[in-house]
Amino acid sequence: MSAPIPSRRRARWFTVAPLAVLVALAVGAGLYVGGALPAPAPPAAGPFGYADYAQALSHVRPSGDLDFDGLSRDRAALERFVASLAAVSPHRQPELFPAPEDGLAYWLNAYNALVLMQLVERYPDGVGASWFGGFYWTHAWPVGGERLTLYALKRRILLGEYADPRVHFALFEGTRGGPRLDGAPYQPEFLDAQLNDASRRYMGDARHVKLEDKTVRLARLFQERKPDLLAALPEGRGGNVLQFVWAFLPDACEERPGCDTRGDLDRACGPDLDRCRVAFIPEDTSLPDAANPAERR
Repeated sequence: MSAPIPSRRRARWFTVAPLAVLVALAVGAGLYVGGALPAPAPPAAGPFGYADYAQALSHVRPSGDLDFDGLSRDRAALERFVASLAAVSPHRQPELFPAPEDGLAYWLNAYNALVLMQLVERYPDGVGASWFGGFYWTHAWPVGGERLTLYALKRRILLGEYADPRVHFALFEGTRGGPRLDGAPYQPEFLDAQLNDASRRYMGDARHVKLEDKTVRLARLFQERKPDLLAALPEGRGGNVLQFVWAFLPDACEERPGCDTRGDLDRACGPDLDRCRVAFIPEDTSLPDAANPAERR
């Protein structure tokens, strides 16, 4: 019979063991959220493409709101596209995505489709129903042999592997106040124009950029991603985030009457855009549901 553990050693063991379990759980959670865990990669059902995703996007209204009734009827198409992500990715089959545009289009579509899938599964609850931003990190999806949360897909891949600040305005975050979901997938051959369009849509929305006398009210995204935006400015343009805003503001407001234009910003803020105060405003986190249209401001 083995000798009993001395009481002092036993007390130390009972103290250390729970700590070890907590550390292991914390490490596992970090790997999960950070997208560092593997996932099974089934054989591809056929050539990879965006046709099913395009069918799901046909339920995006021009306002950016979603027709969830129509989308629920086309849920199978969205599910097929999400399932195809498990088998194919630029990390797993780089030969299928030879140019940077191929990879970036894939990851943008993957992120937006997974946000859309999660909204459909949670409807009528939206992002705002999650505590501490859990919408983006509590669920992991199999993507090309990796188990990725939305947080990992965005931070580690889209922002970590691609240095294009326009990505910030192309990522659908599942909220009415965030970047709008486009009605078509991102395509490698049109990606530059599509990213410019996404940036212009964002800047032309008064919920994101609004000039009030000598104050420019900007969405909080501009504050959170300010280093990325400033790094994209040509040398000599200074450290003013309004320079980036100006580049994508419309010259006229035919599509969005009452929007602010480049000329408006020039007249109010001066040629160097340094005469205006910038104020950051919170995002509207309500669900972009076409059944409950937003009150236009």
